[in-house]
Amino acid sequence: MISAFQSDIWILQTHASGDNEQCLALADALDRPYVIKRLDWAAGADDRVLTHRLLSDTDDGARRRHALGLQAPWPSLIVCCGRRASRVAFWVKEQSGGRTRIVSIGRAHRAIAEYDLLVGTPQFMLPKRSNVVGLRLPLARPRRMRNASSAVVPAPKPWFTILLGGEVKEFDTAESTLKEVALRAQMAADRHGGSVIVCTSRRTPEAWIAAVEGVLFRPRVYRWSPAPANDNHANDNSNPYDTLLRESACLFVTADSASMILDGCGSGTPTYVIESPNRVDLQRSWRRGLFNRLSRLSETMRARGLTGAGERLNAAQDWLHAQHILRYPRDLRRIQQAVYALDLARPASAFNPEMPPIRKTAQDLTRISGLSEVVARCRALQGWISRRAAE
Repeated sequence: MISAFQSDIWILQTHASGDNEQCLALADALDRPYVIKRLDWAAGADDRVLTHRLLSDTDDGARRRHALGLQAPWPSLIVCCGRRASRVAFWVKEQSGGRTRIVSIGRAHRAIAEYDLLVGTPQFMLPKRSNVVGLRLPLARPRRMRNASSAVVPAPKPWFTILLGGEVKEFDTAESTLKEVALRAQMAADRHGGSVIVCTSRRTPEAWIAAVEGVLFRPRVYRWSPAPANDNHANDNSNPYDTLLRESACLFVTADSASMILDGCGSGTPTYVIESPNRVDLQRSWRRGLFNRLSRLSETMRARGLTGAGERLNAAQDWLHAQHILRYPRDLRRIQQAVYALDLARPASAFNPEMPPIRKTAQDLTRISGLSEVVARCRALQGWISRRAAE
């Protein structure tokens, strides 16, 4: 990253650390100078109001934008993720007279056709379009293990570590499920002379912590703590997250946390996903089913030579999404399916306390995800390929 006056790429960062990490993973892979613009006020009911004030044609809006560095010269490329960043990105594109290209990661918050490139991660069910690239995994940067060598965990090895995320609308995580996994981890620790370590996230409910602690023998619990200002991860000595990733015998991760699942998969430490049943939601189930049926119908039309009819069906589906009538759905279970298919993780039910799993070589998840195609498309958007050829 370098100063705004030297860079033609903006990376929009918000309060969502997972979104930020994905943007930075792509930015690093581009191997070009970039500058970060921080839109990282806390999430809440006033988010729309604050964004509107920021982008309003008023003196107050101008002052807010100046403070954040949202001013000309406008970039040729913006990388963003999430609703807030998307709104700002399209405002910048408008100010640039359409020159700025927008690369958005994850869910589409506007009509698909309005994005120059939409990078779909497995949990978001996006249609096949010329400006959509699907990834096998969410993007994840290699962890720097900044404090791993100095962090001390005063507990006998081997460590059987439980990583707790938090509640999400999609899963119905029962405390009984957490207790069952904790008991299996305790059985392994007892058999092999080790310890059970519990590490929480900023979203972890107290009830989850109490459920796990209640069935463990002298557990060591590390509660989430804010990361240093220059790091997006809670990674200090009071919460030795990186040490646990690197040195545990295995990791158990709740299914809600894509970022912790990927951290585990990339570390080489055997990773087990604590699965939870889907929360009953008829509307969500209906949307997923309809999306799959419409996608299959469109493909069938094209296969039978009815290209025009298929394109009209796609256009209607995109319009319904843009109008918030029938949004393209999300399915977190698809992340689990992806890491299982790639042999990066297994369900917690497959863990055998009698035989600790064998550690693997750390994986380069950015390569596995299919990021190289996204990088090529981004470079094409900026015209780097043709410019280099001319040189």
